[in-house]
Amino acid sequence: MIKKRFSRALIIVIALALILSFTAPADAEDNNREHISLDNLQNIISLIENYHVEEYSSDELLEKAIEGLLREVDIYSSFMSEEEYQEMQEEFEGEFGGIGIQITTRDDRLTIVAPISNTPGAEAGLQAEDIIVKIDGEETKNMSQERAVDKMRGEPGTEVTLTIERADKELFDVEIIRDIIEVPIAETEIYDEGRVGYLSISQFLQQTGEKTEQALLELEDEGVEALILDLRNNPGGILDEAAKVGSLFTSEGTIVSIKQRNGPMQNFEVFEEFHTTDLPVLVLTNAGSASGSEIVAGFIRDTERGKLLGTRTFGKGSVQSIFPLDQGAALRLTTANFYTAGENLIDKDGITPDYELPLDPDTEFDMDNQLEKAREAVLYYLEEGDWPEADYLLPDPEELERLEELDPFYEIDEEMLEEQQEIEEEE
Repeated sequence: MIKKRFSRALIIVIALALILSFTAPADAEDNNREHISLDNLQNIISLIENYHVEEYSSDELLEKAIEGLLREVDIYSSFMSEEEYQEMQEEFEGEFGGIGIQITTRDDRLTIVAPISNTPGAEAGLQAEDIIVKIDGEETKNMSQERAVDKMRGEPGTEVTLTIERADKELFDVEIIRDIIEVPIAETEIYDEGRVGYLSISQFLQQTGEKTEQALLELEDEGVEALILDLRNNPGGILDEAAKVGSLFTSEGTIVSIKQRNGPMQNFEVFEEFHTTDLPVLVLTNAGSASGSEIVAGFIRDTERGKLLGTRTFGKGSVQSIFPLDQGAALRLTTANFYTAGENLIDKDGITPDYELPLDPDTEFDMDNQLEKAREAVLYYLEEGDWPEADYLLPDPEELERLEELDPFYEIDEEMLEEQQEIEEEE
């Protein structure tokens, strides 16, 4: 239960926010402001509690008022109950129970940022940009992210049903069996007779920087000559950990800049204590690459340490701070925007890769068409000493059109398509 003193403090905050955000015309402003008062807000809560056709406690109404206020502030700010706050902390530690997806709210709709590899959500075929319309039959409209996460989590072995909306498809249900989700931080492979190292980072959790450094050192000990860094479906996480991973690719420079409402730009510089590799790097991205992934990808390209291949990233360029509250609850509040090393604000726009290529779902999971093209580009670099032109990696026009139909979030670069056709005609 929320204590009375806590309830009154939050009601005051809501009342003040309503007053500050009121934008009536100047000639009616004073008159309208008279109706926006703490007393009226308390009366409204009391009237709903006593007379609404559905029964609500004052605590329930207060929580709904807070959630509604934060929804109007921005899509990433939210109130977390004690249980939800604890779950968030468990998630950052790298293990939790559920189905294994990252979600956000986009255009007031609950949207999947990315499924986590080798989890029930990924195995069920959920994709980045899928919209969750219902959870176990309950509509998600106006549902907070925290409540949605809470409904999708549960005891291992139990079932949850998601109703999914996907571009150009009718609504469909996905039944998923919950499991313990252990987030693999850094995974490696070696291809092409030991020449190409592959390093996948699933999320920026605690110790991601150190574990990625260790994985990179092991690949270098194996004698790899180039690196493919896979950030697909990596939804981000802890800002410091993303900055540490960026530090592995150059020994100096600003990895990301943070701008709050008041005050100067805050720069996150390279962590000098981290090992710096001189391997050529190609980064894989897609619509599920968000936040910290976009920081690392943008840093590598802006510093000309490597190229990007895949599809446009998600476009989450804001920072959320956690403020503990009474009774074990917490407030997640957007407090800053971040800019890449090239001073680009990526929020909503995302990052377009140097080599645009949608994923072909018909290819093998462990060797998909994007990874194959990444290997081809890296081997070209090792042979020629420079990266290939963008059209070098493009499939033929018919194949591109087929891939565009398979990936509704990918749009063919018409100019590049014309160049490819001209090349084929010359040949």
